[in-house]
Amino acid sequence: MEEEYEVKKIVNLPTEEIDRIQETINAENLELIEKAYEGHRITSQDRNYLIDFYSDGMGVYREIYRALYESFKRPDRTCAFDPKTGKIERDGNGKPIDYGLKAVTPFTCTRLEYVDKFNNPIYVIFPRMKQASRAIEKLESKYNKDYVKSMQKALDAYFEQEDREAFCERIQDIPQGNTKLNDILRLTITSKYLSGVERIYRVISENRGQDIFFINENETRNRFSLPLSKNEKRYYDIKMIMHQQKGGRNLNVEVQLKIQALYEGDLRTHKIYEEVRAIEAKLARERSFTDPVEIRQQEAKIKILNNRIRKINENAIHKYNMMVLDKARRIEDDGYRPLRIEPDNTDGTYNQCRQHISREYLVESYDDFDPQTAFSADNEINKLCFLRMIGKIDSDFDETDENAYKTVNYKFSRLSPAEKERFNGINEIAHRYAPVVQRKILFRRRLESMEISPIAPTTKERD
Repeated sequence: MEEEYEVKKIVNLPTEEIDRIQETINAENLELIEKAYEGHRITSQDRNYLIDFYSDGMGVYREIYRALYESFKRPDRTCAFDPKTGKIERDGNGKPIDYGLKAVTPFTCTRLEYVDKFNNPIYVIFPRMKQASRAIEKLESKYNKDYVKSMQKALDAYFEQEDREAFCERIQDIPQGNTKLNDILRLTITSKYLSGVERIYRVISENRGQDIFFINENETRNRFSLPLSKNEKRYYDIKMIMHQQKGGRNLNVEVQLKIQALYEGDLRTHKIYEEVRAIEAKLARERSFTDPVEIRQQEAKIKILNNRIRKINENAIHKYNMMVLDKARRIEDDGYRPLRIEPDNTDGTYNQCRQHISREYLVESYDDFDPQTAFSADNEINKLCFLRMIGKIDSDFDETDENAYKTVNYKFSRLSPAEKERFNGINEIAHRYAPVVQRKILFRRRLESMEISPIAPTTKERD
């Protein structure tokens, strides 16, 4: 087990000592890589690919930060980040501690904080580098086996068709294992709103350059554009691969762009995902000699766990949509109404609020929108989402616990009059702007029926 270093201790060390710690980790990683190569667990191509990352971890991190700097410049704050809970380190007064860029190393986990031009936060999660032992394991157990299977299929096709030219073309397109291992270093960048994710995507794409990094758009996966029928777990992100070539090194970095509220849901599902993967791996190894009854029980457990993951993700999406409506409420109550500005439309709505909801709202289902129940206090999920939104319940609160909603109902009953008024205001906005949400649902429903997906992270519909 690799030692974990606390940021607050690391930043007090001289830079030379931090470098020495990383040099020791580099040497240990290189030894593991050589043993795996000599033991025929990985190929020479795998070995060279891993050496590019693990021979100089600090140099790799400097290059990754350099690429980030081109897009976001210097962060406003650098915090120690716990990837298990999603929480940052704070001082005795609850204020986030800014440790500075010295805290960013391959053996620490940090969050770089920025503010966009709309005064919304952008967070760049800079995690620890994946352990070399885990990278070797993934190559050995998954990616290289996938390569062998693909080669076998190509050979089978050749023997059947005896088309040598087609066979040669086909095997050239089969990616080797190490070309799929793109998450030795994985960055997560979050934004408050959907439009912010789109802007980050655009900024990174526009600032790419062959001298720093490049992105192959064919490798980019955009789950925001998936029809609901193809997104069973309701997981949303944009994933791109940042390719860097520097000093003879070839570095692939996985960059995930997410909405912050949905990322908090991801953190809650992480342990469940691990449990699902462990059961699936065990079944894959032992299915041939496992009792059929036990197989069915394990498959049923996987289904239950996946349903739990979906529910947590759905709750995160609903909380996000509550935030979207709450912003529209604030636009009205803190802006237009105090200045006695009349609504733009006869139904009492303002165009800016229409545009905000149309741009930011995430379609939760293709059922018609029912404002009477969608954000009412009669629904415990609405209570949970509101309590999370105003910070009365921690982001890592487990809503799948059997006693969870006892806590939710108790905390909701103790809201102040102002907080209850805020909740009711969100419900009123849901009623007033229901046609805007309904149009967005109809738009996505139409795309689904036509089997068309929007290619951008967001698609602007007409009001």
